[in-house]
Amino acid sequence: MLRLSVLAPAVLAVSACSGLTDTVVVVRNVGSQRIDAVQIDAGGRVTELGAIDANAQVSMTPVVQQDSSVSVRYREAGLDVACLGDVYLTQNLRARIVQVGDGTCKVVDATR
Repeated sequence: MLRLSVLAPAVLAVSACSGLTDTVVVVRNVGSQRIDAVQIDAGGRVTELGAIDANAQVSMTPVVQQDSSVSVRYREAGLDVACLGDVYLTQNLRARIVQVGDGTCKVVDATR
């Protein structure tokens, strides 16, 4: 009986996070020029996205074990830029749209 009581909370914790598996993060370049060396840190893992042309976007599905932050780093006009802040993936969220470029760092939520 003790094994079952210890296992039950673990199963609940895993099932609570299963809603994160279909989360999508979109990085949209709203600037007037291409951005390079785009990296997204989502779910504690850095993913290289490469370059994003002006007015284009790239999406990715992060592997997230629990609620986790999202940040984007890139190069624009030869300068390193970071879009950081209080930006989190949560269990009730289907997508995060991060708008960057020309000094913009804006996150738009798209919930279920």
